Amino acid sequence: MPLYITDAEARSLVGVDEAYGIIEGLFRDEARGLTEQTPTTELHIPNSMFRMKVGGAYGSGFYGFKAYLGNAGYRVFVYSLDSGFEGLVEAYDLTEIRTGAVSAVATQYMARHNAETLSILGTGREARAQLRAVSRVRKPSSVKAWSRSPDNRAAYAKEMSAELGIEVAAVATAEEAVSESDIVLTITSANEPILDGTWLAPGTFVCGVGATGPKRRELDDEAVGRASTVVVEHMPTALDECGKLIHAIEAGRLRWDGVTELKDVVSGDKPGRRSEDEITLFTSVGTGAEDVAMAAFVLKAAKANGIGLELPIPPPTMRRR
Repeated sequence: MPLYITDAEARSLVGVDEAYGIIEGLFRDEARGLTEQTPTTELHIPNSMFRMKVGGAYGSGFYGFKAYLGNAGYRVFVYSLDSGFEGLVEAYDLTEIRTGAVSAVATQYMARHNAETLSILGTGREARAQLRAVSRVRKPSSVKAWSRSPDNRAAYAKEMSAELGIEVAAVATAEEAVSESDIVLTITSANEPILDGTWLAPGTFVCGVGATGPKRRELDDEAVGRASTVVVEHMPTALDECGKLIHAIEAGRLRWDGVTELKDVVSGDKPGRRSEDEITLFTSVGTGAEDVAMAAFVLKAAKANGIGLELPIPPPTMRRR
């Protein structure tokens, strides 16, 4: 019988390590032609929004979609290739975990192996998941955190220092955070750039995660233009939604034919980094297949552990025409 899984239940069933394995495996499957992605679909409902990401994670046997239902939040509808509707997973927390895992996979393949200093611009809820995930693949000796709110960045630094056992320092400016960092994460709600490309040191890996949408960007054109390797999750989605790249292309600082998909980096078909001094950039907007793969893992774990609410939905009746 299909299950309904709450946010709290989903978070209890998948951790940082499991999420990394799911997402890395998904990109390997994608390189083998075992996934399907579509650009995001939106309805602009009066006083609300409906957004849907559809995807197939065929390597693990599932497909479905994530719906953003305005104030009602995120839910992933999961279907099995073999047995039909498997369940419904609340995905507010799961989306954070998934987004962090995607950043961690990109960091693994695109950051220098000896990277040890990290900066994060943004200290909200999702910034916590980002630091947890990226710290799995690179062990930073120190982290510098900046956001517009001094109170928020101080609280973040204290919390994450205690949780991860590393030095996380709140700093007063974005430039102070970014300068001389080996890895730079951006996870803000900015509409205009907060990262100036002139701040980046040679060899930096930049992971731009926040400010999704065609008109929003956290990175300026210089930051994009200085990166000699630029990677996205899914090219058709990036063409529609990745504002930082769209703007840089319009400014003549980037060409779409110079952008690589993460599946090709994970599979080894293309390099994520060509030299120690190269600046590399990954930018993420999320895909339906990622959400389906994560939610399918949660549903399997829930069934194994007797967790979740059973939904009294009968299997469909097949009718001949």
